[in-house]
Amino acid sequence: MGWQKAKQLVKAQELNRGQKMNKNDLEIKLKNLGIEENDYNLGEKPIRDLEIGLMKEVNEWKVYQSLEKGEINIIDTFDNESDACELLLKYLVMRKNKKERNR
Repeated sequence: MGWQKAKQLVKAQELNRGQKMNKNDLEIKLKNLGIEENDYNLGEKPIRDLEIGLMKEVNEWKVYQSLEKGEINIIDTFDNESDACELLLKYLVMRKNKKERNR
């Protein structure tokens, strides 16, 4: 499943979601799923090469993937924290599942 599929899942869930997710909720879910802290960045530490994370700029939340040499690829931009958290969660779960299949 790629980025586009993950984005579609987030959009589909927007209609069914009653609760909004924030970074604290996301962090708890990631820990419960066994996703290690060094696999993501929720904006509390400097951006490292080759990571995926969240950043907040003014009134926008961005999901990004950092590249080598300090470059950043913005995957998607949202006007709220919840949708950004949902997309990051989906991607990290997909990545974890892929790693487990490849073992």
